[in-house]
Amino acid sequence: MPDPKPLAGIRVVDLGWLTAGAASSTLLHDLGAAVVKIEGPNALDPFRDWVGAEAATDWWNHSPFYNFTNRGKRSVCLDLKDPRGAAVLLRILEGADVLVENFRRGILAGFGLAPALLRQRFPRLIIVSISSQGEDGPDRDLVSFGSTLEGTSGLAALTGEAAGEPVITGRNINYPDQVVCLFAAGAVVAALMQRDATGDGAHLDLSQRELTSFLLGEELLAAAAGAPSARQGNRDATDPAQQVAVREDGLRAEWAGGSVPVRDAAALAHAADFTAGTAILRDPQGVPAKGLPFRFASNPPRIATGTNPLGCDNRAVLAEAGLSEAEISGLEQAGIIATRPRRGPAA
Repeated sequence: MPDPKPLAGIRVVDLGWLTAGAASSTLLHDLGAAVVKIEGPNALDPFRDWVGAEAATDWWNHSPFYNFTNRGKRSVCLDLKDPRGAAVLLRILEGADVLVENFRRGILAGFGLAPALLRQRFPRLIIVSISSQGEDGPDRDLVSFGSTLEGTSGLAALTGEAAGEPVITGRNINYPDQVVCLFAAGAVVAALMQRDATGDGAHLDLSQRELTSFLLGEELLAAAAGAPSARQGNRDATDPAQQVAVREDGLRAEWAGGSVPVRDAAALAHAADFTAGTAILRDPQGVPAKGLPFRFASNPPRIATGTNPLGCDNRAVLAEAGLSEAEISGLEQAGIIATRPRRGPAA
């Protein structure tokens, strides 16, 4: 039998959207936590909308972006805009250790669920608030995406060819989102350790712009000193992995200044002592899923479960939270809990 994972027994409520919030709780799941993802019938994770969705189908359950990011979680579809739905969330939080959210600042307060109030009601709860600019300051209400964060953090200024314009990673990567989920998972582990020592939870405030800029500390100093680094594309002479660039025709690769068939690039990389690790695994249904950034010898990396259909765990999760059969049925009849959205796919 494998050893228990580090966060076995920890319960996470995930209000996260897209990568920044949702991938943070997925990493906690990878560490052994049990995660319940909560979306509203009028407020789906935007990753559920995808090109190719067919309105006559259960399109919301088949989004590649969503399924890539949200494996292993139970799914509850609960309308938090209705006071009855917000009250149900409070019941669920009674048994939770961690709450992850990356709404625009003020959204939780609008539901009557402001972090300060939650901290008073659940003093052991660890609340993870992920936002563009953080909880306070003059820019707190700004809404950003990975691309805008790459610009405002300074990252884009270092990305691209020396003679070209700054480059952003785009929707398929959104690098600041990948950064914050690693920081968030680590911060949660630290907060759980602190809670073990003191009995107190915490409210973790993570600004994506600040975290991305944090990775560029030496470059910010260099720019302030009047000696900013030049963009160099894939030409870092100290890193063989960065010396590979696939040409537009996709058939040949540039390797240390020479051109070779793409099929030979991996062999050349290994010959240069570069070990190419896979970042993508597959769930039991064969759907691609984001890989695990850590390895435990006693628990080899694997993906045990795929993505649950929207709302399929409504009844089980609410029953575990102490709601009666009659209460759950009443919520279903009122549309407070659901198994399908109230709208079609985005155009």
